[in-house]
Amino acid sequence: MGYIVWFGIVALVFALLHYFTELSGKQKGIISFVVTLVITAAVAYNIQSDRDRSKVRAIELKYQQGETLVCRGIEVKSTTFDYSVGTQSFVGNRGTKHYQQIINARECQ
Repeated sequence: MGYIVWFGIVALVFALLHYFTELSGKQKGIISFVVTLVITAAVAYNIQSDRDRSKVRAIELKYQQGETLVCRGIEVKSTTFDYSVGTQSFVGNRGTKHYQQIINARECQ
């Protein structure tokens, strides 16, 4: 998603360079505001994405170290749940009361 935003920013800058002399002062101000808003949104998205990724990594590390996690009020441990890396979720093991139950790792503490 971040690449699409940056591609849009680059395309907008090139368009501005091409038409910059033909714009009025008000139009230049509006375009500058929009560019600033898009850049700010891209930075905020990247910061939030990094925080989310760090949280999931920390949860995964705790799980791998054998700690008990609490997710939606359910105790998650390696004996009752497996961790799915692709979906970043915990799946209940066969033979437990949580069999086939799926819990997103982002919901854990």
